[in-house]
Amino acid sequence: MHPPVITDDFNFQLEFVAGAAWRLMAMQDSDPLSPSFGCFHYAYWRDKTSEFPDARFQEAGAALALLSLPQFDGLRDAGRLGTADRLGHAFSAALRAWENQQYAEGCWDEWYKGERGFAATEFTMIAYGIAAMFLGEKMATEDRRRLEEVMARAARWLASRDDRVKSNHEAAAAAALAIAAKVTGIDEFRADAQGKLADTLARQTEEGWFPEVGGMDLGYCFVLMDYLMLYEWVTGDETPVPAMKRLLTFVLPHLHPDLSVAPDAGLCLNAYVGRLGLGLLSRFDGRAAAILGALQAHTPGLDGVAPILADDLRLARWSYLPATVHLLREHFQMGDATTPPYPDGWTIHADAAVAAYHGDDLHVYFAAAGGGSVRVFQGRTLVMEDGGFDLEDSGGKWTTRGYDRSRHLRAEDDGVTAEIAFGRPAYMFPGFLSRLILRLGSMSAWGSRLLRSAIDFMRLNRGSAANQSAAPMASKSGGGPTLRRQVAVENGHVCISDEIRSTGAARSTTVVPRLVLSGKGWSGKALYLDDSVLLVEKQWPSDDPADGVSLTWKNG
Repeated sequence: MHPPVITDDFNFQLEFVAGAAWRLMAMQDSDPLSPSFGCFHYAYWRDKTSEFPDARFQEAGAALALLSLPQFDGLRDAGRLGTADRLGHAFSAALRAWENQQYAEGCWDEWYKGERGFAATEFTMIAYGIAAMFLGEKMATEDRRRLEEVMARAARWLASRDDRVKSNHEAAAAAALAIAAKVTGIDEFRADAQGKLADTLARQTEEGWFPEVGGMDLGYCFVLMDYLMLYEWVTGDETPVPAMKRLLTFVLPHLHPDLSVAPDAGLCLNAYVGRLGLGLLSRFDGRAAAILGALQAHTPGLDGVAPILADDLRLARWSYLPATVHLLREHFQMGDATTPPYPDGWTIHADAAVAAYHGDDLHVYFAAAGGGSVRVFQGRTLVMEDGGFDLEDSGGKWTTRGYDRSRHLRAEDDGVTAEIAFGRPAYMFPGFLSRLILRLGSMSAWGSRLLRSAIDFMRLNRGSAANQSAAPMASKSGGGPTLRRQVAVENGHVCISDEIRSTGAARSTTVVPRLVLSGKGWSGKALYLDDSVLLVEKQWPSDDPADGVSLTWKNG
């Protein structure tokens, strides 16, 4: 017998977390005699392949604490979880390990030993603070004392620092300090939270998004919304609401009908769509309520949980979010829509270098900043995903992949056009010398802070999140091939017209399109104008579907 199909996305995500709770407990050091007792970073405490514990793994303890609450008794009765006592013991051990991993000044490591990370500090504070607020009197006295002391040290460290390179970090700091004020009863943290909030809101662009390492990222738009609306819920201060409405106006056209977003549209490749921020914003904005209604009627399934729960690290970090959404769901306003309330026609955000078209059942998305990718949906069905081209010549490979929001995007005829330069793909894999400098430079608090400033300068200069080695750095060097891509919609037809220009012996170049066709009815053709120009056209629906689309062209 097959398990029942869950169409409600909120329940799908909760069931996913409940079904994976045993994995979280298996990742934890459960030996009370071990010096790493309570640690969830398996590579550190068991395999010894990491020289330090990544504190972000400890957020798993907060998720287990929430799942011990009576609101989740039904999941335990169904055999999806351990007993409430077992979950509570795991939380206590996790809290002790979190305390042991804290530096005396109040912070934690995440990416490298000695980092003293802003993100590691604020996000773990939020997770444990939320757990404490919902546990209330169910939390053991010794655990409460330990949590308050750890939170107070962390809040004082966080209040004296900023991370303006990533706006979502500054927003999360506002939430973390507001939660610290609530948990510890120390009023000064509330004022510190207001300062972080003001700093974040001042960074909102005219288009409505907030900069992440100098660029735009759709997933982090939702992360930022989650934490500023969490700040609003904890404090009752509605100051961030108008800004979050503007942010929703920006992200809404770029939300896919299947309730996902394109990772390559943003600098950090984050495909997260936040339920928490939308839920808390739904009390103030009917569009957010409509999106919640669509999530209640349809779930993206694994595509929806993958950005935050697909691997051990992300499962440990973010598994408390679906549980928190469930606990706060009574505060949400649920609309009755089955699709997001899109604006009609083309929406072009030239500064972010992204565009989208919505009309009837047709939805087209163009991410010029991420290399010119195009996605076409008919209803909730993805019928085509076109990631542009990779080229290869005698000198190596060229690609349009890599984030660069300076790629020129403009309205033209019935659509939009972008000019995109090819670049040589370059991936970041730090060598021994780089790692040695990182290790030596982080042996003291002042050295760590100086080194972090240098890293942030490099990230801003390169326009890359840097630590995401799975994606090439944006290449801004000229002199190579260029792609001029036009995406037009006319009378229900989508036409993608590409012009690849290359200097030198273009006919010795192999042209490989990154093209995935999920639906029928596409046609395409390639035509050489001369030795340096290749034209490619694709159309849907096709007037002659029998033509098909060639997936690889080789010049010469």
